[in-house]
Amino acid sequence: MYFLSIMEWVLPIGLGLIIGLLVASRKSHDYSQLIYLEAEEFRQNMRKGQLLDLRKELEYASKKINGSRNFPKRTIFAQLNKIRKDQAVFIYDNTSSSLLRSVGKKLIKKGYHPIYLLKGGLESWTFNLKE
Repeated sequence: MYFLSIMEWVLPIGLGLIIGLLVASRKSHDYSQLIYLEAEEFRQNMRKGQLLDLRKELEYASKKINGSRNFPKRTIFAQLNKIRKDQAVFIYDNTSSSLLRSVGKKLIKKGYHPIYLLKGGLESWTFNLKE
């Protein structure tokens, strides 16, 4: 009887401590390192880092921003060894979709920063494209 009385207190306290430790140990990420840039500012700064095109290979082959490398959205995380962590990452796709933001957040979680996103995507790009 005494044992059951103690367990009524120990079990909830122990579970609370374990859950608290798990929540506290979750690594928080600084998403302020995820920055949208207008086309002009993106163009002025993209040479200061790595320029990644997240569109499909066929779209990339038809037109692209000069100096970009193609990492289709679905395969970028299998190729992270090709992206340097010590340089800023500039990424774009056709539009500034929620998937683009999602990729940016995942890159931050993997230790890449800062991440610059082309606001409006390639549709907003008024400069020359390489074909």
